Amino acid sequence: MIAVLTGDLVHSTKMTNKTYANVIQSLKNLLNEANEKYDAIGEIYRGDEFQIQYPNPVYALKSTLLLKLALHLSSFSPKPIQCTLSLAFGDHNIYGETPNTSSGEVFIQSGRGLAKTQRGELSIQFAQQTHTYELNLLTQFLNHLLSRLTKTQAELLFQYIESSFAEHKKLAEITGTTRQNISNRLANIGAFLVRDYMEVINEKVMQLQRQR
Repeated sequence: MIAVLTGDLVHSTKMTNKTYANVIQSLKNLLNEANEKYDAIGEIYRGDEFQIQYPNPVYALKSTLLLKLALHLSSFSPKPIQCTLSLAFGDHNIYGETPNTSSGEVFIQSGRGLAKTQRGELSIQFAQQTHTYELNLLTQFLNHLLSRLTKTQAELLFQYIESSFAEHKKLAEITGTTRQNISNRLANIGAFLVRDYMEVINEKVMQLQRQR
């Protein structure tokens, strides 16, 4: 069992040449980071689409959200860079050196999921289509939350997820503020709901892994 993320940059054709070049370079850097941290392999194709395969699916959702937030708070664009994402968990037939040389049901699910996902949002698919309605509903709540973030809020949520939900005191030290201020800001943006959502998804992933 692996995870495959398929993504598409939103309104890439409306970007200036400079912004587009910066976005692609930023995306390449994020793919390299995913490789270094999670042994994930990614590639960009057709100019504004990309795909990443995660050999350990437990890391896939964390990496996906960090990628989405990193693009959102990009310093080279006054507006958030949005992307549509489809994350699928399932089996593969061939795990090649790149997603382009890999194959299997999980790749098909991820690609088809992208076509059905609302622009700028995230969708999640499992090979075993159990509790699909509940999963979709939870993910819609997540998308609603993420779509309302300011860049400052996105940066804090990024730090919270990247640090694996570090204690508020530690985040306060990183950001140079008080623990109470961090606690209030995390509560205001619904960061604890994001944490719990990730725990629910990863528990389902681990459950499916145990069944194999």
